[in-house]
Amino acid sequence: MNDQKEVKDFVLNIQNNEFLLGFSEMDQPDLIDIAHFYRDGGFWTAKSKSEIVGTIGLQKIDAHNAVLRKMFVKKELRGRELSIAQRLFDTLFEDAKMKGFQTIWLDTPAVATASHQFYERNGFVQSDKQNLPNGYVFPDKNSKIYKLTVK
Repeated sequence: MNDQKEVKDFVLNIQNNEFLLGFSEMDQPDLIDIAHFYRDGGFWTAKSKSEIVGTIGLQKIDAHNAVLRKMFVKKELRGRELSIAQRLFDTLFEDAKMKGFQTIWLDTPAVATASHQFYERNGFVQSDKQNLPNGYVFPDKNSKIYKLTVK
């Protein structure tokens, strides 16, 4: 992936400078080699004037389950006016349907309340870690778990 370093810097900046989560690159193997990690799912970026302003990834767990990861939008560009998050999500969702996934899972920091509203508006329901499929790596940094049935 040509944007590997820019994506890594973009994501870490939001995680650590905005949400104060204390994640490192080493905590997130997907940031080390994006193309390899998401090879069976997908990874998309939104750009404005060649600058990354949004990211989203779809990681395959098995034939039926996938994980939505790294959904971030630059703070100044969030909201319904530009709908960057919605357009990124719609792209991921259509790709997940095309690939035959039945469920999309995600975990999101408890402090990211705007994210929770976005996910719920898009049909996600809260779940718990006992329901996670085998192979799901849950960072458990005071996170909520959501799932969406793909139709």
